[in-house]
Amino acid sequence: MPGSLQFYPTTDHHLQDVIVKNKELPSVVKLASFILNHRKLMNFRFQNNYSIFYSDKKIAQELVGMFWDYWYGSESVDPKFNKLGKNTVGCKKLPHGKYKYQVYLKKDVHKYLTNSERENLWEFLERNIDNCLVTNKYVLDYLEGKYPHCYHGYFYINDQKMLTPIYMIAQKGIDKVIKFVAIKNERNKKTTRK
Repeated sequence: MPGSLQFYPTTDHHLQDVIVKNKELPSVVKLASFILNHRKLMNFRFQNNYSIFYSDKKIAQELVGMFWDYWYGSESVDPKFNKLGKNTVGCKKLPHGKYKYQVYLKKDVHKYLTNSERENLWEFLERNIDNCLVTNKYVLDYLEGKYPHCYHGYFYINDQKMLTPIYMIAQKGIDKVIKFVAIKNERNKKTTRK
């Protein structure tokens, strides 16, 4: 959708501003209003010119109906992915081929971690480069000390045993940890007979 990047940050206050400032763009106003009204029933993200929504079938149908001209496509999730539990995501392939955990930092993490804690976290991640990956430029700049603030972001780790030292170093700055579970496609499994 053209102009979708202006929705960031996606706070209620900012979306209200988007509605006020874009009265001449009805599709932008309609999308901002839709997000405000359905925020608790879906997840969404904006990436380049794409608005990506994760929802149940009813919300998805409503979105497609309202934004037919911008609809690119949709996919449904196999029900076996839905029974994994809170903060667990089923996937066909682990992120970057090997990372099982995504550690989200709190919003305004710079307010929660001291400089010493930030430096210790960066040193730990840097020492364990085979087990940890920071892909977000803003998180990387913050952890390296290039920028004093960090408003959002995450990094990856590949093993549960890495969580303990990360929590010991930076527990006050961690919002949540998402676990990725690779689920094999039943059709691709090989059967062996004895």
